[in-house]
Amino acid sequence: MNKKDCYFLGYTKKPHGTQGHILAFLDVDNPSGYEKINMIFLEMESGLVPFFIEKIQIRKKGEVLLKLEDVQDDTAAARLRGREMYLPLNMLPKLEGNKFYYHEIIGFRVIDQTKGEIGIIKKVIEMPQNDLFSVQTEDEKEVLIPINDDIIKKVDRTAKEIHINAPEGLIDLYLDEQ
Repeated sequence: MNKKDCYFLGYTKKPHGTQGHILAFLDVDNPSGYEKINMIFLEMESGLVPFFIEKIQIRKKGEVLLKLEDVQDDTAAARLRGREMYLPLNMLPKLEGNKFYYHEIIGFRVIDQTKGEIGIIKKVIEMPQNDLFSVQTEDEKEVLIPINDDIIKKVDRTAKEIHINAPEGLIDLYLDEQ
């Protein structure tokens, strides 16, 4: 399994107790949606290694308590401290409506209510205040559009389009059409 076939789930924090339990953090919107998973991949020096889960207990604010097979004591658990956790992309919960995963909308066309087709989403730029679509126009210009529920009007997975209503002047700012 390669990282490109997986998504980042979170990371292990530290051993918990002496029986091989590990405290971990799930970097997801809804941690309770993961309480039935039976395996994870941990990033080790040799690459992604599968670990089967004996028990998972969801705690507060994304914290989980994991008991992994073949991790029987605090020494073995300590070797797994600070490891990134991954799951295969096909295990992502399906999103509907205007909700989407960043990796799934790369290549979607962006269509503005006023300006029409803007271009293709090349990447998502994650910023502290507001994430952005990096949209490449037909003439190779980059347009940055905030990822915001007020701007995104429709996500059409079948047509691979995102329909937006950009704030007045935003697109002109990038395309020098003022």
